Amino acid sequence: MNGWRARAAMLALAYVAASRGVGNLYPWSSFEMYGATRLTSASRIAVRLEDGDGQDGVVEIERFSRWRCAAPPDVDPRRCVGQWPFFHVEARDLEVRAHIDAASDPGDAGRAAVVVRRVWRLGDGPARAEDCELARCEVAP
Repeated sequence: MNGWRARAAMLALAYVAASRGVGNLYPWSSFEMYGATRLTSASRIAVRLEDGDGQDGVVEIERFSRWRCAAPPDVDPRRCVGQWPFFHVEARDLEVRAHIDAASDPGDAGRAAVVVRRVWRLGDGPARAEDCELARCEVAP
């Protein structure tokens, strides 16, 4: 039994040494994509509701299935020059745009809303949020 443990420990040490030496050569990986770079910002496209009572709320785009916008939202991150640079996920941005493009008209049930890119600045203190307006729309569930 002692010989088995010694061989297992030697094998584990050999694996660690090999993975450190070769970096990201299959089947070894250091998985630096999950922690090598500390993010200082994050962003997400959302909808800010503009209620007449002064209560603004930011919610997910998918909360609404019917949309009418004056102009289609421009999800290109370079549009938000005042907030640039920030981290974004292009695939998620394109999903949001496709959801709005595929939606039906809200008719008379629409309520005023603004499609925004919310950018969070991350640091040592609390996160700060900034909004970049992408489009003015009417939405309904």
